[in-house]
Formats: sequence, C-alpha cells, structure tokens
Amino acid sequence: MNKIMLFGGVFDPVHTGHLSIYKAIKKKYKFKKFIIIPSKNPPLKTHLPFATTKDRMTMLKLMFSHYQDVEISNYEIKQKDKSVSYTVNTIRYFKKLYPNVLLYFVIGTDRYLDFKKWKDWQIILKFVNLVVIKRNNDKFKKDIPAEFLDINFIPTSSSALRQLPKIKYLTSSVAEYIATFGLYVINQVKPLMSLRRFQHTLRVAHLAVQIAKTISPILASKAYIAAMYHDVAKEMSSVQIKRLVKHWDKSKYPTTHTLHGLASAQYAKKYFNIRDEDILNAIANHVIKSEKPSVLDMVIYCADKLEPARTAADVKNRLDYVKLAKTNLELAFDKLYKEISDHYN
Repeated sequence: MNKIMLFGGVFDPVHTGHLSIYKAIKKKYKFKKFIIIPSKNPPLKTHLPFATTKDRMTMLKLMFSHYQDVEISNYEIKQKDKSVSYTVNTIRYFKKLYPNVLLYFVIGTDRYLDFKKWKDWQIILKFVNLVVIKRNNDKFKKDIPAEFLDINFIPTSSSALRQLPKIKYLTSSVAEYIATFGLYVINQVKPLMSLRRFQHTLRVAHLAVQIAKTISPILASKAYIAAMYHDVAKEMSSVQIKRLVKHWDKSKYPTTHTLHGLASAQYAKKYFNIRDEDILNAIANHVIKSEKPSVLDMVIYCADKLEPARTAADVKNRLDYVKLAKTNLELAFDKLYKEISDHYN
C-alpha cells in the first residue's frame, strides 16, 4: 500500500475510458491513493482545453465521487504561470509531498510514443515508475523502461464526445453537466451547419443573451443554449427532418421548412442530452409560435428575427425592435410576430 498512482491528462471531458483505466490499475496494484491531475496547458496539445478548468474539475469530481481512494488534484491548474504545464515540475512537487512513497505515473500508448519529447523526460524516470496503458493489439517499440498493462479500451475519445456526448461513455451526471452548461455546444453544432448558418447561429445566441440578461442571468444561460441549437436541423433534408419529427399537426406545420424548429428540438434532446423543457420548447417554437409563448420562446424568436444580418427586407426598423425587446419583450414579440406573419402571408 506504499504506492501512489499519478494520472495526468486534459479530461476535456472525462469519460468512462478514464474510469476503466482507474479500475484496471486498482485491480493490478495495491495503492494508497490514485491522484488525477488535470493539466492546465499541455505542451504537446495543438489547442487549449475547450472547457474551463473549473468545469473539468467538476466533471472529474462527478465521475469519481464514489471512489474513496481517488483524489482530484488542482496542482497544475492553480498555477499562476500561463505557460505550458510541464510534467517534470508536477512530478517534483509530488515527490516532495510524498518523499517515502513509491510513485507511479500512468500514461497511454500515445504519450509513451512521444515521451522522449517531454521536457526532462530522463529526470521524470528517476522519480516515478511509468505504467503504460495499452490496447491489446498495440504494437510498438518499447525503448523506455515501463510497466505495460493491457486493457479493453472504451471505443471513444474526449474529442469525439465533445462533438457527440454519448451518455454511455460519460455517465449520466457528466452528460447532464455538459448539457446544462452548454460546455461543447460549438463543437456540436458547427459540423451540422454551413459556415453561413453557423455565423447566423452565433449572432442569434449573442443577441438572445443580450435580451435575456435584462430579465435574469439564469434566463441568459438558457437563451444561449437554446439559440445555439435552434437551427441544427435547418439544413437537413426533408427525409431527415421527418425521421426526427414523426407526428405533427400538418395544418400548423405544412412544410418541412416550418418543421425545422421541432426537428432541431428533437435532435438536441436525442443527441445532445438536452432535457430542459423550456429550452426544448423555445427551440421548437422559434418558427411557429405556441399558443402560450414562454419568456424564453419570445427571446429566441426575437433574437432569430432581429440578429444584425437581418435587413429591412426581412424586418422593418430592426434596431427599434431590439431596443423594445430589451424593455418590453412581450410587446416586441407580439408586434414582430405579426409583422413576420403578415409578410409571409
């Protein structure tokens, strides 16, 4: 039990593959503690983490909350230095913290293959024993001293889960957290849209937040998420839209174009784990209004029709409408909906 396992990574987001690594290590080694160390700015990554350090820490705690021998360390992310996070400095810190304990450092095959690119990698080996987690079919040159542990890898990755957050690879608590705070919403919607549609979506989200902020911060948070998802089905084929919306009132939604709001809501619910009914309704009702529009419904509708790229041909006196929406949302919505309806009728 005089062993401590150190496991570093970006965890953006943490997923059940990381959990399976912990379980495999626990099965083979008798350790005192398993310390997970989310990195702040890893030197060999091509981009900064998408989620904030706070969000990544929270997701780790949600994933490992039931495991008493797991500790989530904020050592790297609390460093004030904005430069990259070098593992050698982290190892020195834990060696000083636990001078009489045998330290192990857990990495994957990909990190083992580029290990000689790490800063002072020889020094790292003086302080820790490497444990390399490998897939059963991994074949590579083993030219650095390490212990190798075969496990059945989960067939996903953090990058894949940023785009498509499958619950079975995230756990329900992590998936819910991602959906509630819209952590990877840009990663999710951008691949589903043309550049023109994506830019429209960003403008709608910006204006929706501006309008909603005049009412409450909570509404602003929901408005951002609803706006970002409001057009995910807009450029889908009629066949795809009808697969998402199997039953609808054909007198109210006579064309697949008028259905894209309902389809977008279904897509957000099915693939992005959105469960908030206010958000789903606002997405669904941004084309054809409901009988009793909610405040969020009105925010998304107004933001969609009044975003800065709209011209006088789309809506007259756009800036006047924007000002009115920030002071009297219901009146702005009623007038705008009537003008848009009259225009298309």
